[in-house]
Amino acid sequence: MPAVSFADIGKRAKGLLGGDAATGTFTLNPKLTIASTTLAGVSLTTTATQKGDKLDATVKAAYTCCKKYSGDVTADPSGKLAVNVSVAEVAPGLKLSAAMVLPDPAASAKLTAEYAHEKVSLKSTVSLSAAPVVDVAAATAVSGLLVGAEAGYDAKKADLTKYNFVLGYHASDFQATATVADQLSTLKLAYVQTLSPAATAGAELSRKLKGSEAGATTFALAYARNLAGGAVAKLKLESSGALSALYQTKLAGGEKVTGSLQLQATDLSKGPKYGFALDLA
Repeated sequence: MPAVSFADIGKRAKGLLGGDAATGTFTLNPKLTIASTTLAGVSLTTTATQKGDKLDATVKAAYTCCKKYSGDVTADPSGKLAVNVSVAEVAPGLKLSAAMVLPDPAASAKLTAEYAHEKVSLKSTVSLSAAPVVDVAAATAVSGLLVGAEAGYDAKKADLTKYNFVLGYHASDFQATATVADQLSTLKLAYVQTLSPAATAGAELSRKLKGSEAGATTFALAYARNLAGGAVAKLKLESSGALSALYQTKLAGGEKVTGSLQLQATDLSKGPKYGFALDLA
């Protein structure tokens, strides 16, 4: 089994339970996305999300050259500009990236190095402030199992701010993971299974191992099905009683429409929440 990045261990379960392109993402706020590409090859994406009486909007311009150089700039209503640039294949398997937020680049600048190989995947991000924060993630494959770890160090606090470990197994029809997160205070078990070419089911169990909530256990169950015409339907039930449903389809022109509904199954007196997303690609 080839190695994958730390973030990609158990990726299908994360996508089913949390949202991805294949199974859709629950959206409980009105959302509009407009994407286009200029003749020069610049991709423009405008996203607007309404949260109550507030409208969050961003505009992103991205460009890739020669499949090696890429960059993007994202602007938000506050006037901040998030800038990212990257160079792939600096050396075999090595990608370097830099990011900053204007107008304060000194406080926000970061450098990231990613290395991908059949046997190992490494990623390191370093902030360029006077007291840098360093994040490191590594993953490898051992005897058919995927093993990963990540850690964060804050030079200002002179302390580890995070350390997480994950053990996973990827098969053609299922993925299973066990993660110890939140500085070894939370155990998460996740599993996703392909039931048929059109149906997928998954579950996640989370248990607090220490702290004031030690012993507390939560779970989530999800089911997704591909329907005729490229549509997708998904259901998710959480131990809190929240039941979420999603229906996503593509129109004749390629536009993607997603409708979401969430209600409290244990207390139907609480009004349901609705969401609608329109993606004009």
